[in-house]
Amino acid sequence: MSLHATVPVDVTADVSLRVPRGEAGDLEAGVADVLASVDAVEAATVERVTGVTPTWTDIRVDADVSVTAAVPADAEDRGDAVADRLADGFGVTEVATVDVDD
Repeated sequence: MSLHATVPVDVTADVSLRVPRGEAGDLEAGVADVLASVDAVEAATVERVTGVTPTWTDIRVDADVSVTAAVPADAEDRGDAVADRLADGFGVTEVATVDVDD
């Protein structure tokens, strides 16, 4: 097993994801739950929901979010590193933009 040093990075992002139907809470809580389930994510806050498309099994949501995520300390572009980790998350269908908060 190899260990890599990570650092927390705060970003704002425009994401598209799938929120399961029937979960407790409101739509914003569902978006935050999907993002919180991504391995690298330490915290997620929904700034605003920008689009909603209901389907039979889930709700497709576009949202502007603030995320704190752990990325490798030696990452050349920390924004890209966060985008890659978010995109690998279950239920995340697109990461359109990521801006690192300085």
